[in-house]
Amino acid sequence: MKKITIVGSGATGTLLAVNLIKHAVSEPIEINVVDKKERLGRGVAYSTAKNFHLLNVPANKMGAFPDDLEHFYKWLTEKGYDFFSNDFVPRKLYGEYLRELFCETFKNKSANVAVNLLDDEAVDVLVDDAQAQVILKSGEVLYSDKIVLAFGNFPPPHPKTADQSYTKSEKYFQNPWSSSLFERIKPTDDIFIIGTGLTMADVVSNFHHNRHEGKIFGFSTCGLLPAVHELGFVYPSFADELKETRRIADLLKIVRRHIAKAPEQHSNWRGVIDSLRPHTQAIWLNLPTAEKISFMQHLSRYWNVARHRLPPETAKILDEMQAANQLQIMKGRLQNITAGETGKFDVSYSLNGTKEHLSADAIINCIGSESNFKRIDFPLVKNLIGRGLIKTDELKLGIDATPDGRTINCDGVISDKILTVGTALKGVLWESTAMPEIRAQANKMALALLDGG
Repeated sequence: MKKITIVGSGATGTLLAVNLIKHAVSEPIEINVVDKKERLGRGVAYSTAKNFHLLNVPANKMGAFPDDLEHFYKWLTEKGYDFFSNDFVPRKLYGEYLRELFCETFKNKSANVAVNLLDDEAVDVLVDDAQAQVILKSGEVLYSDKIVLAFGNFPPPHPKTADQSYTKSEKYFQNPWSSSLFERIKPTDDIFIIGTGLTMADVVSNFHHNRHEGKIFGFSTCGLLPAVHELGFVYPSFADELKETRRIADLLKIVRRHIAKAPEQHSNWRGVIDSLRPHTQAIWLNLPTAEKISFMQHLSRYWNVARHRLPPETAKILDEMQAANQLQIMKGRLQNITAGETGKFDVSYSLNGTKEHLSADAIINCIGSESNFKRIDFPLVKNLIGRGLIKTDELKLGIDATPDGRTINCDGVISDKILTVGTALKGVLWESTAMPEIRAQANKMALALLDGG
């Protein structure tokens, strides 16, 4: 019997398990899924209980399977929810959908498939020529033919400042989803949020709905908010023009030309960017490392603004708060944060060569998940790195691996036992964190694992 252990039961791990169960029609297989039981299907992204935390993709594009994009919307309809197909629906419903999808698939599994959900934590991996062992915190050992690392998001890194003592303060929140956020932050507190992306938008929405009275400062290097979704704009593919392009400057020139032409197609820049989506991984894989680094340094923040867009409802909240002068979006280079005796933080930053100061009662870190695996303080990751079983990719955006998810160890050897999927492949594929890529990877990897891959 083939034994496969999946570490992580968020959206990625759940979809991989679902696809394995679905496709394993005859071969005897045992699937172990290791994670805290409450995370099944939800992970960090879909564990929110708030109705105003919305998906940033319309419901009719969030289906769990590559060949049925409307699967999620059909589920919503069957459940009696009154949404239009292109609505941005609460994220918590997507977590419920994935969890129910797993349970239904499990209930209808073939007799040859055994599935074990282990409410535990994987802390180490041992590998020999015959098989691998996953060591659990409880002491249990899972003997496995294949191990799939379905890591989701890790806590963000602390912002780099001259003095790091502020990180010990009870009003500095490294985790923007901390349950103690509203216990420790008073309604009149002024809040300094580091990062101005989608996570910041969610956090600000939280405070808006909690009728927060204090000021909120959103801060990032460029002070850019995500763009807002406008539905209905499509643009014909121009992937053929990009196939052989190996320079970022040339890619940018082509994309800008099509953005200028978009109105002729009754479209706009959103349609152009969206038309690139199916081809982004191929474009990324074709780029030399130096060009990828150049993109990361000069263009990635603008790409993220254009690609990862806000639902209109969330954007409206931010607009209203800015108009009321309660939310202020700022840019600059963070220099230092000190916690004074009064309990307030003094934030110093530079803007156009001038040093500026700001006072805040609380600081929330919305930088985004730590992606440099050498800096991730989780036992399993530390042991995998320490044993040389995995290494960071060349951009330090995730794990070094082949495009199909086979990890590469510290000696450059491709593993036949340890694989990864989803977020950890960002450095390899660039687009590897959203549902269109995750559902495709989960389906493809399941078929490969069952086929002996």
